[in-house]
Amino acid sequence: MRRGYCHRHGQAYGPCSCSLGRMTRLVEPLILSLLARGEARYGYEILERANAESLTDSPIDAAVVYRTLHVLEQAGCVTSTWQPGAGAPQRRMYEITPEGRQHLQDWVTVLERHAKALQSFVTRSPGGGGE
Repeated sequence: MRRGYCHRHGQAYGPCSCSLGRMTRLVEPLILSLLARGEARYGYEILERANAESLTDSPIDAAVVYRTLHVLEQAGCVTSTWQPGAGAPQRRMYEITPEGRQHLQDWVTVLERHAKALQSFVTRSPGGGGE
């Protein structure tokens, strides 16, 4: 997984969204957060919880969740194992790795920076909180 540092900002700036990936739906940090908190472990459960906590107005598609899980696993941020379901087909269970926890922390750093910039923008804008 990329470490979150880009050629534009350099390592002194810290993690940035340039190298973390697209922020359109914030699926990656949401999945990592759910796994880190132990609130979801298998794909469908992750999808349900991610949509319940969605950070945007649009629902998260199942294919996006599974594709993101695959990318995170390939990058070493999550691991998965097959486990038998209770009277149902086997389920692929996911766990966050130490690399995944660090990648989540990079996302938190980036999102905190963006939250401050967005709040500042809203406050300064006509009709925003600064009038």
